Amino acid sequence: MVEIVEEENLYGILNERNINYVQFGCNKKFQTWYGSTVYFDPDNKLIPDRPNVKNSPRKPLQKNGQYWLDTIYICEYCFKYCDSGEMLCDHDLVCNYKYKAPGRIKYLGPKYCIRRVKGSKHQLFCQCLCLFTKLFLDNKSMYFKIDQYDFYILYEINSTIPMAFFSKDIISYNKNNLACILTLPPYQRRRLGTILMEFSYKLSRSENVISGPETPLSPFGLISYIKFWARIIAYELFDGELSALGKISVTDISLVTGFRLSDIIMTLNYLECLSSSGEILTSIIKDKVQKMSGKITGYIIQDDDLLLDD
Repeated sequence: MVEIVEEENLYGILNERNINYVQFGCNKKFQTWYGSTVYFDPDNKLIPDRPNVKNSPRKPLQKNGQYWLDTIYICEYCFKYCDSGEMLCDHDLVCNYKYKAPGRIKYLGPKYCIRRVKGSKHQLFCQCLCLFTKLFLDNKSMYFKIDQYDFYILYEINSTIPMAFFSKDIISYNKNNLACILTLPPYQRRRLGTILMEFSYKLSRSENVISGPETPLSPFGLISYIKFWARIIAYELFDGELSALGKISVTDISLVTGFRLSDIIMTLNYLECLSSSGEILTSIIKDKVQKMSGKITGYIIQDDDLLLDD
């Protein structure tokens, strides 16, 4: 007999926050954005004393109003979790990822690097990363079946603290170049998400694939992508490979950028730069993009900094 598992327990989705704060490492504390049941036993709302250890002892949580837990303590190097600062400090002394980040470097820029971490090889690290992500993305559901995913994680040069990441399905029939993307709360507003978006397309272009993110996008994710697509399209039209051409088609833009036709059309429609006959109104694109995201700039990632070959 097959056991039927309720959808709420399967995906960990809650309609309200059930953990108030995340203590991330020793000196970063911030509120969660979404609720998640995945840290807890679904029946008694308990968290393991020793995370990720089978049959580990459990202790009751002190409920604080709506919250199952006021503060969860998470390692800023490997995302292992516990419910006390003392346990976090004990773990910090022995965390292997504090001294050596997982995976292989695939992008090495002047300030940041991006490492590929295989879910099949670093299972516990990637599972804990996915559990953490559920507190900040409302549509995040995958957290245990991570063998078929690669995780591309952004670090500052000479640092082992993850700042942002995206996941990529190794076998994607829709040729998606990105499944999930998150800039960790302490590191937002640094254009790290833009760097990861750009890298995901560089990765696809190295494989000669026209691609895009997995859909549907969240409302926040959609507007972030539209800003990114608009900036790159405008750059290619006015300063890049398409600047010397006369009449430009959507296909021309796709071949140069690696963007899907549907994503280009959606962006041009959002900018109101596509006529009813399908003509691209290039004369107004620059003004529209500048109003949306300021000065039109080129690519952040330089091809010479890519280390994509295995």
